[in-house]
Amino acid sequence: MTINTESHISATDKATLDLQEKLDRLLAKAKLSKREQVQKNFRGLFPKLEEHIWQGKPLKEVLAAFNTLTQSNACLRTFNDMLAKERERRSKADDPVRCHACGKPLEVRAADEFTATGSDAPESNPPSSNSLEQE
Repeated sequence: MTINTESHISATDKATLDLQEKLDRLLAKAKLSKREQVQKNFRGLFPKLEEHIWQGKPLKEVLAAFNTLTQSNACLRTFNDMLAKERERRSKADDPVRCHACGKPLEVRAADEFTATGSDAPESNPPSSNSLEQE
């Protein structure tokens, strides 16, 4: 005698499924904490934030706009930390910051300075004759 497992669900399994569904509904209704909401907004706005930083907007202006738009109160240090972590996360996911004009990946050199990468990118720091060691 074979038992059809699809139509035969024990009372325990049904109770477990009901609990799981209730849990899903409760968590779907749960609100994000303020910090989680700021992180979610930051990730959604990250490409546009990077674009404005890349265009030379002062970081303090970008931060002020972010805080106003998202009704958050992130400080410059926190904002820099979020930028660094998101850049690292995207780099690991092979989703680097890209030039919005040509689409080529940008390399972060120092505090928010970007340079184009690739063979046709201009040399960012050409060696000067003063920096060469003399023999």
